[in-house]
Amino acid sequence: MGRSTQTIDTDPAASLTAACATLEAICLVYIEDEDLPLPAKKSLGELWPIVKASLGFDPKSVPDDDLKKILGGIASVVDGIAAFRTHAGSAHGRERNAYRARPRHARLGVHAAHTLTAFVIETWDERRTVRKA
Repeated sequence: MGRSTQTIDTDPAASLTAACATLEAICLVYIEDEDLPLPAKKSLGELWPIVKASLGFDPKSVPDDDLKKILGGIASVVDGIAAFRTHAGSAHGRERNAYRARPRHARLGVHAAHTLTAFVIETWDERRTVRKA
């Protein structure tokens, strides 16, 4: 989390790239530790569906309407973070007139990624505890 938060004000593009990398990292660790099939591409767009399905984050899998809305929004947040990294992050070269992320945009992306990372970890921990019981 440090790299993504440390550069929000000085390098918003790098913050967005680091935020996406944080989500990719937790997905990779989860997939490997749970012995799930690893996709050929290690991008967030390829990793997230595996984690989402395994942890029961599909809105169709929960009975509560309010939670369905939040889980549906999570999919959009993941797509947004991945797209923001591609278009406004520091991972790729930029077009001359490309959108330039501001610190407030980076802060939104970073905090969304960190919240989602915490939710994945907490859900994973809870499931491991239930399996042990």
